[in-house]
Amino acid sequence: MAHHIQNLISQGEHQHLDFKYAISDARHIAESFSAFANAGGGKLLIGVRDNGTISGVRTDEEMYMVDAAAAHYCTPPVGYSVRRWQCQGKTVLEVDIPEGADKPYLAKRKDKPPAAYVRIADRDVKASVIQLMVWEKQKNPSGLVITDTEHVKRLMSQLEKQPCITISAACKLLIFSYKKALRLVADLVYLNILEIEYQNDKVLLRTKK
Repeated sequence: MAHHIQNLISQGEHQHLDFKYAISDARHIAESFSAFANAGGGKLLIGVRDNGTISGVRTDEEMYMVDAAAAHYCTPPVGYSVRRWQCQGKTVLEVDIPEGADKPYLAKRKDKPPAAYVRIADRDVKASVIQLMVWEKQKNPSGLVITDTEHVKRLMSQLEKQPCITISAACKLLIFSYKKALRLVADLVYLNILEIEYQNDKVLLRTKK
């Protein structure tokens, strides 16, 4: 029903809802599939402009692009379902993308290596290296004990003074080699002691709320 689409549009774009005027490149839409599958799922409304105006789609062409994005430009392929709606005499596609169970979902990019994305507010953001490491730990869960307590205390003490710090700053506080420090930070995120926060183009760490 038309009111269903209007109700969704009235919410505006947010963490679980994105508007797409049209799909001109399946690779670009694959980033949205990756972001939703990696971060709680969501919906794409295709045929809706960013300001909420309904533009409509050419259904067959758009459906081909949707399927190509999910099946061929995402690794592993992302599951989805789609419904067609008639609203204001135009066709809108509602694409439901559930959160995936096989993270990370990578989007293939032109002339660049594949990358995983997450959904932050109304944006698709490239996932941090720490998030990638946490996903790998979640795939192979095992007992984890933090033994470098003095270094962790130094980091947590800094976070009491400064609510958010960069990953690079956290690694410097831990003194180890950069790779070892990254692994420890990932362990702390995995254990829900720290969490990742994306602010504009920065990736920050803070204590878990």
